[in-house]
Amino acid sequence: MGTDPRMVDARRIRLLSVIGAVLLSSFIAVDLSVLTDPLKEIYLTSRLLMQLPVCFVFFLLTFLPGYPKIHQETVCTVVLALIFSNYWVIVQCWELEQFAFPYEGTLVYSLFALFVFRIRFSTALVLCAISLVGFAILLFNYPVYGDLNSINFGFVICSMFVGLIGVYQIESGLSKLRTANGKLFELSQIDQLTNIYNRGTYETRFSDQLEFNKRTGNTMCVFIVDLDSFKKYNDGYGHVQGDKIIQLQAEMLSKTFRRTTDIVARYGGEEFVVVTTNNTEQECEQLAQQIIAQWETQHIPHNNSDERGHVTCSVGYHFERVDSRSRKEKIVEKADLALYQAKANGRNCFVRYQEDMIDVS
Repeated sequence: MGTDPRMVDARRIRLLSVIGAVLLSSFIAVDLSVLTDPLKEIYLTSRLLMQLPVCFVFFLLTFLPGYPKIHQETVCTVVLALIFSNYWVIVQCWELEQFAFPYEGTLVYSLFALFVFRIRFSTALVLCAISLVGFAILLFNYPVYGDLNSINFGFVICSMFVGLIGVYQIESGLSKLRTANGKLFELSQIDQLTNIYNRGTYETRFSDQLEFNKRTGNTMCVFIVDLDSFKKYNDGYGHVQGDKIIQLQAEMLSKTFRRTTDIVARYGGEEFVVVTTNNTEQECEQLAQQIIAQWETQHIPHNNSDERGHVTCSVGYHFERVDSRSRKEKIVEKADLALYQAKANGRNCFVRYQEDMIDVS
């Protein structure tokens, strides 16, 4: 599991880094009140010449265009620099005056990285491991906290372990949520019976594609496909069999229109719409012929049909070279008119829209 760089908001990270620096600065007055003058110099060296500059560099890094890609590694490095700067203060205070400087800063920095900067579990694991190794080396070489060394080390281990569990649970929960949202988004786009686009998705994609083709001057062709005498088929063979016929029509259209730019959608009931771009007039006619021919090949009995003894469909289509005057509603209206003409011609055929059919302007 990982964090998508696109999900990293650099502005939010900058704000958090400023908040972190302010919090760090606010501790200075409190810490200085318990330190002797020699230790104050060491402490200020750590805070003003080491930790705050690190925070400032981190702030500047967030302005890099590629920062989201290095967010995890940068946060880990910066926080480790702050933690080991704190270790340095602990060592210096002990060596100079046998003063046990508090170690809690290690936990504060770690938790800030884990839960505020929201680093992923693998990065958090590296951060906690290096921090613990550094703290163990410090305690092994310097009895800073006397008999409480092992207890304090155990407390730090437990705290980081709990933090890691929290990060893992949050990351796991977010991953499941993203998966669920992805499935919901997919379900919102797909017609559940046919597994092709539903009408809402068709409307959106058609609008986007039309605007793109207006800039490129490509051709567009809209096919409206309608199963012939489908109500009679449904009444005679049952809704389950009727659903199978609708599913088969969707499957055949998907096999015919396979380009990534093709839009195949269920328009409603037994009616389908297909939008294809950058075809010639001849290619569109061949595609219309293929749609009709597929049912001839299937030859599924339809004894209640007024035209044939098997399932057929009718196709109306409109071919247009797109320009700034092209309108989605008019294109579809023309294809629909062509379908109406195909029905009037006896069904089981295709008709291309002609300007002399009717004025739809």
